Amino acid sequence: MKVVFDTNVLVAALVFPGGRGEEALLRIVTERDELILSKPILDELLGVLARKFSRDTEELARVALFLADIGSWLSRAGGLPS
Repeated sequence: MKVVFDTNVLVAALVFPGGRGEEALLRIVTERDELILSKPILDELLGVLARKFSRDTEELARVALFLADIGSWLSRAGGLPS
């Protein structure tokens, strides 16, 4: 199944282990679901992690690379990746 997580789900998965957010992300990692990413969601996530959770630039870069590695990007034309 293709899924889009909002920032709250991603924050829950990355900051608060053991909850539903982490369970949802595990479904992506184990390839049961396909994560669809967008630049605005990633930008918002990185901003929240920096402001509210004091994550440094290096950690933010790791998060961005991790999500890019496990997800598919929404195309510029607005359609879902195939």
